[in-house]
Amino acid sequence: MRRLYAVLFLGLLVLASGIGAYFWVFPLGTAPNPEVRPINLNLSAQDRVLIFAPHPDDETLGAGGLIQKAVVQGARVKVVFLTCGDAFRYAAQRRLGVLKTTPSNMRAFGRLRQKEALAALSVLGVSPEAAVFLGFPDRGLAALWQDHWSPANPYRSPYTDVNASPYDTGPAFANVYSGQTLLASVEDIIRSENPTVLVFPSPHEGHPDHWAASAFVSFVLEKLKDDRSWHGRPRVYTYLVHYNNWPRPWGADLARHLEPPPPIAGEGLWLRLDLSLAERAKKMSAILKYSSQVAVMRGFLTSFARASELYWACPAAEVLSTGVDLAGRRTLAVDPVGDSMIERLKRDADIVQLDGALDGQDLKLWLRLRGTVKKELSYRLEVVALARTEPIRRRVELRYPEGDSQAGTAGQANGDAVVFTIPRTLLGDAAQVFIAAETYQGKVRADRLPQVRVVLE
Repeated sequence: MRRLYAVLFLGLLVLASGIGAYFWVFPLGTAPNPEVRPINLNLSAQDRVLIFAPHPDDETLGAGGLIQKAVVQGARVKVVFLTCGDAFRYAAQRRLGVLKTTPSNMRAFGRLRQKEALAALSVLGVSPEAAVFLGFPDRGLAALWQDHWSPANPYRSPYTDVNASPYDTGPAFANVYSGQTLLASVEDIIRSENPTVLVFPSPHEGHPDHWAASAFVSFVLEKLKDDRSWHGRPRVYTYLVHYNNWPRPWGADLARHLEPPPPIAGEGLWLRLDLSLAERAKKMSAILKYSSQVAVMRGFLTSFARASELYWACPAAEVLSTGVDLAGRRTLAVDPVGDSMIERLKRDADIVQLDGALDGQDLKLWLRLRGTVKKELSYRLEVVALARTEPIRRRVELRYPEGDSQAGTAGQANGDAVVFTIPRTLLGDAAQVFIAAETYQGKVRADRLPQVRVVLE
């Protein structure tokens, strides 16, 4: 029996060592000749830099070097935290020394993470007055974007047991947890700051809070561009934090550049912001101020302490014109093959492409897969319309094979694609739409196609 225990222990030790080596030692590799262009910020005292972070620490991981450069060059910097990171139970248990968390514990943890954020920003040269904590629900931003849009149907956090911000900081104090409220908060801030540089999460983000944050800010930005009373035209940079096993290897490496994840290295335009040795060291110090997070995922967090930061430039919108033959549909987006473990095992859930066509009456979208459409899987399409004149947001969700969520829509399997049809009347007088797609195996999301912006002509 002792020999059996010894063999099991040795096996577990080898397994743990292998997993550790996988993340800490081996790089992901690089894509063939990815184009990464250098950024020259060249800011002055007339510039206003506005950064949106889904959680405290994302601003430092994604843009800690950019923040330092902006401060040194005299620009005004403001950082907006959409949530206070009050849903990370494991980190709260470790930091607060409790075996089981309560809503009160999690609210206390949210206040602790605010203090950590202020300490990190201080290292980067940003004053407490330049930080805004909106207090929306951690791990709930996707629910606000998709399911809890109206204040009449607020989201209640299962972690803090509240449906409005419990924190007495920021302009959104006591705001209801709804998508409409969050959108209004983001718009108010962008209007009041009128930034010359706008930084927020990439649509390629894998974390639901991050891609939802990208969706909210992108929607507001396009809405303001159509508003003649707003004259801002900021430079826009998006940063990436969560994408499968990226970045690797784990751990700080001040001599190594941050490279694009190989599956999406060829998508769009990647930008590199080179950091001086002092800026790298200061960014590392700021990361370590998030002690509650470092205690449970130090390797991942410190892997953003590199010789450069990486940004993705949002591409121009795809255009669909009325009258195009449906047989000559246009490719709107391409998704990497097998970019998660579930997709590698279940090819029928792996999204590879989105095509579209517009015939004047209907918007038709083809969600193409790596395998044949299977009825035991779920294929979902989301279309959010930005109307020319209406103040409301129109959202259409379609599901196959569960059924259509709104009358007049349809989903039909056709080999390796699900063909969705949306009447133009459901989109109002939309000038452009934001389209995303997901596949599910049971209740587990298998793949997500990042949101793509499409102009309807």
